[in-house]
Amino acid sequence: MNHNQSARMSEKNESFRSSNDLTEGPIVNKILMFALPAMASNFVQQLFNTVDSMVIGQHSGAQALASVGVGNPIMFLFNALFMGFSTGASIIVSQSFGAKNMEKLKTSVNTTFSLAFVVGLVVTVISVVLCRPLLQALNVPDDVIDGASLYLTIIFAGTMGNVLFSYCSGILRGMGDSRWPLYALCIACALNVVLDILVVFGFGWGIAAVAWTTILGQAIAGLILAWRINRFGHGLKISFKEMLKPDRDILIAIVKLGLPSGLQQMAMSLGGVITQSFTNTFGAVFIAANTIVQRVDGFVIMPLFGLSMSATTFAGQNVGAGKFDRVKEGIKKTLAMVVLISLVLGVFMFFIGYNFARTFTSETDVLTISKEGIQIICFVYAFIGIDVTLAGAIRGAGSAIIPMLSSFAGNIVRILLVYLLAVLTGDYLGVFYAMAASMVAGAILMYAYYRFGKWQEKGIRISRASA
Repeated sequence: MNHNQSARMSEKNESFRSSNDLTEGPIVNKILMFALPAMASNFVQQLFNTVDSMVIGQHSGAQALASVGVGNPIMFLFNALFMGFSTGASIIVSQSFGAKNMEKLKTSVNTTFSLAFVVGLVVTVISVVLCRPLLQALNVPDDVIDGASLYLTIIFAGTMGNVLFSYCSGILRGMGDSRWPLYALCIACALNVVLDILVVFGFGWGIAAVAWTTILGQAIAGLILAWRINRFGHGLKISFKEMLKPDRDILIAIVKLGLPSGLQQMAMSLGGVITQSFTNTFGAVFIAANTIVQRVDGFVIMPLFGLSMSATTFAGQNVGAGKFDRVKEGIKKTLAMVVLISLVLGVFMFFIGYNFARTFTSETDVLTISKEGIQIICFVYAFIGIDVTLAGAIRGAGSAIIPMLSSFAGNIVRILLVYLLAVLTGDYLGVFYAMAASMVAGAILMYAYYRFGKWQEKGIRISRASA
């Protein structure tokens, strides 16, 4: 080996020995160094998604807030499939990175973008066409449906920007970089906040304007991350020419990992859609209150999802490196952190949650229902954390089917209980009790599979899928 080859090899190894490499070093430190930016990203993402509701709710009242919030389950339903493939791509990238296989990493990235373009285009067309019919099927009240349809149609028209951000985030996190997704989100969120306040309070524009500012922010965040991927070095580039020649084996591996994840998220979203159809019968005040509960809850559990992302990348990189004992140890330590954080958050929200609800509206009826919902959900945060952490780690190890089936089961529990506890009794609190019960069921199922299942033997490895 000549001097130039040695220098290039040293440079390559140094790249993989960066702080992004989760296969070496103290486990807790590595997990936290990845998880903290991921937690912050999740928080900013939730803020990004919530600003529209906060601005519209304060400016235009409960009916407009319901218009923005009632379509959330439909939005998540259509986003679920491309987000699932993003997860699959992240796992393949993390295994390639952990194996220190630069050529496979480059091929995986461009194959991911090939898939992203096709999936994004399909989701855009289908979601725009089916938006209003689905709102009608959900029994959305007449005084809400026009605003909801307008908001969702614009959001879905901008799906490609969201797809770009999602896939670029998955690629970077697979390489152990959770910082740049945070940076991009902060820039996009700040822009979204400023523009929302300007167009609503300054110009007096309404629902359509805040939808346009949202899709603009998503597109900007995606472009920033695409630029960052191209700056990684060592020949890693997003190449249109390479995108036209996706690697068949890697594409199959991404689909095998991503489709179950996408179906899992779709099942969760479909459960939300069905639940929303039941709860819409309680009227605009309850819809607004339920929107607030979902938004506040989404903020609080962001640290748990940050640790889940960390567990996925940690497992993926260490499986790629063949360090299975390190995977198990990482899962145990992540679970310990999750339970501790969940207990603290639960106590905090029981006493303080009402104050967060007041940032959305000052209407007493809406706030009363919101407070009741928050105080019910806060008792199950630990179960949420256990469920998403184990599902993330097992998925990162390459086994995606059982997390999907567990999610299906949890959603069946939720739908049945919403019908029994809320629809039949006419008690809106049954919606929140059903949500809590489904989270407990999901955690129990995932823990049982983690302890007694054969997830280590059944996982997809990049070395096997596309050697």
